[in-house]
Amino acid sequence: MRIIKRQRLQEFWESRIADSEVAEKRLMIWFESAKRARWSNFAELKQTFGTADAVGDCIIFDVGNNLYRLIGRVNYRYGIVYVLKIMDHKEYDKGRWIEEYGCYKPRPKGKRQPKRKGDI
Repeated sequence: MRIIKRQRLQEFWESRIADSEVAEKRLMIWFESAKRARWSNFAELKQTFGTADAVGDCIIFDVGNNLYRLIGRVNYRYGIVYVLKIMDHKEYDKGRWIEEYGCYKPRPKGKRQPKRKGDI
């Protein structure tokens, strides 16, 4: 899978004063696992990340044995994971991210994704 935006992972772990090394290690493990994956649906994603949950059209990944939550969207057709937000449980439990990232709203209309080599 292609991960957009890896930079959000780094911004999160750099913001963690008390546990930046732990956050970096856990997020990089998630990143490498997701990057190697080739999911065509949520069931296949669950084989890689068994604790992942779908909330509307967002996917919630538990990172580092529930230390952090990564909110994303997955475009299975084009093999892309969009990293929307990473947070700790305190922030996650507030639930603001559901509205903030429009998990239950229709996906934004935009340009069609270009076909990549091998897509039919």
